[in-house]
Amino acid sequence: MRKIREAFRLKFEFKHSNATIARTLGIGETTVEEYLGRARRNHVPWPLPEDMDDQQLEHALYPPRESSWEEFLTPDFERIHRELQRKGVTLRLLWEEYTDSAADSPYTIYGYSAFCKLFKEWKATDQTWMIQTHKAGENTFIDYAGLKVPVFNLATGQKEFDAEIFVSALGASSYTFCLATRSQKLEDWIEAHKKMCQFYGGVTECWVPDNLKSGVTKADRYEPEINQTYLDLSHHYGVSVIPARARRPQDKSRVEGAVYLVETHILAPLRDRKFFSLEELNAALQELLAEVNRQPFQKMPGSSRYSQYLELEQPLLKPLPEFPWELFHWGTATVGSHYHVMVEGKAYSVPYGFVGKRIDFRHNERTVEFFYHGKPIAAHALGQNAIVTNPHHCPEKHRHQAEISPETIRESALQIGKETLEWVESALSDSSLHIKQRINSALCVVRLSKKYPHGRLNAACARGLYYRNFKARGIRDILTRELDKQPLPELPASIILPQNHTNVRGSIYYA
Repeated sequence: MRKIREAFRLKFEFKHSNATIARTLGIGETTVEEYLGRARRNHVPWPLPEDMDDQQLEHALYPPRESSWEEFLTPDFERIHRELQRKGVTLRLLWEEYTDSAADSPYTIYGYSAFCKLFKEWKATDQTWMIQTHKAGENTFIDYAGLKVPVFNLATGQKEFDAEIFVSALGASSYTFCLATRSQKLEDWIEAHKKMCQFYGGVTECWVPDNLKSGVTKADRYEPEINQTYLDLSHHYGVSVIPARARRPQDKSRVEGAVYLVETHILAPLRDRKFFSLEELNAALQELLAEVNRQPFQKMPGSSRYSQYLELEQPLLKPLPEFPWELFHWGTATVGSHYHVMVEGKAYSVPYGFVGKRIDFRHNERTVEFFYHGKPIAAHALGQNAIVTNPHHCPEKHRHQAEISPETIRESALQIGKETLEWVESALSDSSLHIKQRINSALCVVRLSKKYPHGRLNAACARGLYYRNFKARGIRDILTRELDKQPLPELPASIILPQNHTNVRGSIYYA
């Protein structure tokens, strides 16, 4: 569904051709035509409704239909080509395996002669190679150099790390950019792209990176999976990502030449210099890079990469976005029964209705956001607490439990009566007990109102106040034994009141 949404975006927003969309998404043109045709036949609007998730979009594009027996099952010619390289394997054997595997398929299978003919046509086409023509403003080719540059610690003089050299080149002009980064990890990969865009002063239609993990989660000739953070970056800049095929350097010949240029004309002259920071190394790289980009071509006197960039590429580059892009890290998780998801060692709540479901999340230094089928379901500001809970995400009984406090207990006691409120105030003010113990005692008495009338509970609390009994079980015993229905005795004038302390009951209590 993500590729289908991207195909619609490239078609209806950027007006790309089907061929460009196919190269961008790593799929065939016929697949793109099928996506667009299904949208047209099933009246799927663009832009898509905000509340349409992936399941609804799939149902709209692929309604249930009857199987067609008129379509032929296409053989896997790449597998056939590989299998024929093994001893004893023949086309007849592979055709028989093809027919056996299609026994339960709703599609028609090819006969042996048609099978052999189609394979020969495919093989003849596969043996050709194509001269690539790069249009101005279309592609930026991206890779890392094979050589690394050691960076030393200024205090100890020992090597601290080997800096990676990020390299890019524009398709039409070969205008080259390079940058030293600490590693090839996602943060360095993204930062290098941002500085690359600033160097060029704009962006091309497509980025063509190599298949390193920071950019491509899963390399595939037809449907590569782009790292979600990298994909977000490309959307921010309005660029399509078209990874080069694995082990196919001809797909990115421009940057292969740029890597060779950087290694021989920039890194080699710096081989004997010692660098003590990335800033110092990048300053030296940029100084030599400016000279290399302005060096005239051997076969085009008077023209250089920089002049070709100014003439061909710069006018066609798309402008940079107004606001800088923020780095988000993506992940997936299954919501547990506690309806919280762990992100960077902290638990964040999502609506309890998503318990047991697989959701996506992304976070940066300020916020964390959660998505289900591409639709946002929760967001939190990153905080210092180990557990961050939105009360609206909790079930009602959990929410009620979380809202219990001395203030809410006093409010409930006030609704019952004056004597209950006085007893609750006395119980909550008992400094000899922990606050949670005081809350539990007061809460127990307030909840007795669900079983006993307010009048009886007030009378029981009045008796507890009279005898200075501030234990919840004491009020419960008074109600159970129906002592609340008996009148309180009058205090004799000769009796000295006990000390004003909850642990001293005095002679009146034992009388």
